[in-house]
Amino acid sequence: MTTTYTTISFELIDGIGHLQLNQPPSNEMTLDFFSELAQITEEMHSVSEMKALVISGKGRHFSSGARLTELIPTTWDGKTGTAVLSGSEIEKFLERNNRSFLFLENLEIPVISAIRGVCLGSALEIALFTHFRFCGEDAVFGLPETTFHLIPGIGGISRIAALSGIANALEIVLRGNTFPAEDALKMNIVDLILPRREVVQRAIEFVKSLPADYRKEKSRLYLRRYINHQKGSILYIENS
Repeated sequence: MTTTYTTISFELIDGIGHLQLNQPPSNEMTLDFFSELAQITEEMHSVSEMKALVISGKGRHFSSGARLTELIPTTWDGKTGTAVLSGSEIEKFLERNNRSFLFLENLEIPVISAIRGVCLGSALEIALFTHFRFCGEDAVFGLPETTFHLIPGIGGISRIAALSGIANALEIVLRGNTFPAEDALKMNIVDLILPRREVVQRAIEFVKSLPADYRKEKSRLYLRRYINHQKGSILYIENS
């Protein structure tokens, strides 16, 4: 892949794809980001040598989510109280983003999010579509859309409900509160908590340890084997 992106960086090292959200310090997901994500996932179809994919954010944070100063004016005129885009146009926008997220979920190779700092809104949604989620002890999660009179629109509600149950999903969405890594682990939203400086490297180490005949349905088995193998050598809080 030789395309140059402005909001995302991608490189392939020893068969491991590294997709990095690249708009520090908070790596906001702008309209350009969603457009480039759709482009990069389409181009990934031709990267046959990629054996795994690691997603992270540049700098201290994974991402603070969508840039609302772009998103809201694009879809809604606050002065007149009318929609800028029609219902079908908004639906197409969300469907395109959902296709990008589904592409990551449907990859037959392991896909892992390495999360440090904040992971909010659309950023949490994209992480929920990956096969594994490792995070630092400083990570902060949330779906704050309802505090802006919006709802998570790219699959976050159904993914949290599947991982953590409907009651937790409703509370997370309706309250819009942020919550720490420990709570995310208890709710099965993340798989492992690590020292923040080690998250990306440990994610790379983990995907390299997976078998060539990787199967998504065996994700819990792979994770358990990794944890058992690493006991005594890494700091982690195991999800029981």
